[in-house]
Amino acid sequence: MALTDTKVRSAKPEEKEYSLVDGDGMSLLVKPGGSKYWRFRFRFGGKQHLMAFGVYPDVSLADARKKREEARKLVAAGIDPREHKRAVKEEQAKEIITFEKVAREWLVTNQKWSEDHANRVKKSLEDNIFPAIGARNIAELGTRDLLIPIKAVEKSGRLEVASRLQQRTTAIMRYAVQSGLIDYNPAQEMAGAVASSNRQHRPALELKRLQPEIENTITTFMLCCFILIYSFNFGG
Repeated sequence: MALTDTKVRSAKPEEKEYSLVDGDGMSLLVKPGGSKYWRFRFRFGGKQHLMAFGVYPDVSLADARKKREEARKLVAAGIDPREHKRAVKEEQAKEIITFEKVAREWLVTNQKWSEDHANRVKKSLEDNIFPAIGARNIAELGTRDLLIPIKAVEKSGRLEVASRLQQRTTAIMRYAVQSGLIDYNPAQEMAGAVASSNRQHRPALELKRLQPEIENTITTFMLCCFILIYSFNFGG
């Protein structure tokens, strides 16, 4: 029976790793630690082979199925999908794909944002992230590399900005996984690494307590006005 988004999302880790079969050679491997990996088994050259499609949830069920269909078409055409994947990566390596390039592509995909919000997000990346890792090959970035500029913002006391940068960096790296540029999102290991800003909210004054104070203020103001007018008209 084919998998569903709900079944994949709710799959719980057990003492030993186990697999959930989706069909046509694809399955989801659930590790004891809770990590979930897409796997594809296929026959090529008279032998069984195993191919990785990435980690859930960075690679969704729909994304994994697309990868499976592409791999099956390659097998049917007499091409080893693993070799094809290596060849694609080698071509990509000739032209370094930088973090900044991927980030700007990610910004374009968020068309639901207002222009003002999109500009704020872009400026936050340009000011805080790009100077540190923008020119780096995105495939070579690890968790520590991604954390360096974010930690610098955190150390300056801008905790809310640091938290937002962490979220945006994670989303950019997830986009890179979904685009086939990297297999694993190292940004997801940043969870909990940045302190959250705790805003202090002062308790609102009760209306019953506030109303007499307003009335007293108005009465005092009117009395002062009356005294000034009286002094002006009848004063000696």
